[in-house]
Order: sequence, then C-alpha cells, then structure tokens
Amino acid sequence: MSDIGWRTGTADINGFRQFWRAWQPQGSTALPVLALHGSLTQSGMWKVLAEAAETIPMLCPDQRGFGLSEDPGEDSCAAFAADAVALAQQQMPARYAVMGHSFACSIALDVARLAAERVAAVVLVDPVVPAGPRAAARTSSSAPPEQFETREQAERHFRDSEEGAWTDAMLRRFVDDVMLRDGGTWRFPYTQARLKRLRAFTASPASDFDLFALAAAVRCPVLVFRGAMSTRFPAASEPRLFAAFRDEPKLVLCPQSGHFPTATDTGGVAAALKDFLGRVA
Repeated sequence: MSDIGWRTGTADINGFRQFWRAWQPQGSTALPVLALHGSLTQSGMWKVLAEAAETIPMLCPDQRGFGLSEDPGEDSCAAFAADAVALAQQQMPARYAVMGHSFACSIALDVARLAAERVAAVVLVDPVVPAGPRAAARTSSSAPPEQFETREQAERHFRDSEEGAWTDAMLRRFVDDVMLRDGGTWRFPYTQARLKRLRAFTASPASDFDLFALAAAVRCPVLVFRGAMSTRFPAASEPRLFAAFRDEPKLVLCPQSGHFPTATDTGGVAAALKDFLGRVA
C-alpha cells in the first residue's frame, strides 16, 4: 500500500504481526535509517521528518502494542530490540543507522549492540535522561481521555501537555501523523492500559532500560538531538549521558523544541541528520 509516497505493510516478527511504513526515495544512495518511535506515538511520528529529509530511506515500525501492531505482552528493552533487529534483517540492507525517540533511545542503543556489524550509526532524539540518580515520572492530575471527538480537541491536548514552540500547523500535522482515526473520532495509538503496563515495567527492578549501560557498549558514531525546552532531557543531565559513551556524541540543540524536535524543528533536524549520515564512513 502507499500513502503520499510511503509504502506500508506487515511482517511476522517474533510471534506477532508488526505494522511498518517505509520511505524509499527513488535512486537514493543515502544511508538508510531504522526509526523507532517513543511510548506516546507510533511510526507516523517520523513521516514529517522523512519527507523533509527527502533522500534518506526510512523504515519505521509500529512497536509491539502500538499503532497497528499486535501486542505479544512483553515489555523489556531486549524484546523491543529483538523485534527491531528481526525486522531489519527482513527489510533493511546490510548497513544502516538506527534512530530512537524518547524511551526508544534505549532500544536503539541495544539494536546497535545486537547488530553491531550492520549498524553504522545511532541517532537519539530527546532521550529520557534523569538529572539525578532517579527522577519522578511525569504525572497528571487525571488521565487523558482514550479518544477525542475532534482534531481540535486532540491538538489542545498536545499543546497543553508538551513543551516547545508549537505553531497551529505543527500541531495539526502532529495529530494527523500520530493519532489514529476511528470514524469521526481521534484516539491515541495505544491504550492507557498498554502504556501503564510499559511504564510499570520500566520503573520496576526488572527493567533493562539502562540507557547508560547501553551507551557504554556503542562503538559507532552517535548523534543526539536535545530539545532546549524539554523536561525529559534537561541540560543538567547532558554531561552524565555523554560521559557514558566511549566516544563523545555529536549534539544538536533545538532551541524552540521540547520533547518532539522532529515536529517543532523539522527542517533543522532533517538538515543535521542528513549532514551526520553523510559523514558516516
């Protein structure tokens, strides 16, 4: 199937059906990217970036339990990473970059470890990095509704809950790309129960989402985007993360962005991504 130049499909991965979308520019020689969305979105979050970057092929799966993918019931970083590696074995060429947003930054780093012979570079988009040993999870006095009756209500939710300088056009595109349509309603690409289960695991002693240990194992070039207005990746936590890598990553600061630089500084992120991948040997 196609959607404005995109191909979509499904694959049987590790016992479940996984939906994916792929941006495949004709004749491109750029290093392709396996792009992994965060816990509040789905593969559609990458559409605006891929279209802005134009020449970078991207494979963007809905991760287990998100978007249009089935939920096999396992929440470990290792399970998410194994899914990504298996899909890349089916769909990607021998050499590619892996990019993750938010909690998926840990997954991207684990993919780089598991497939070190194939992963040429890692890109982290506003990883969740506590400023100290522990940081309290973002909380709200009430959970958002499962769905919204209008696009405007969905846009208002993200304007109220996310940092960054969002224009009306940015919000409209973001909602179009990450929300799912059920008839006339707009719903999140996950259930609240699924999100609660994932967050309970990542906060538990059993969690293997150890960003710092995973960073220490990386042996390829790393690019990090940080939203200057992001509370998930504050400036105070930057030295701690960078010290975990063997070689210091390249940092791109997005001054008007919060947790979603791909949506609020799309052009800047696209330009920096193209430059970085073009320099990867």
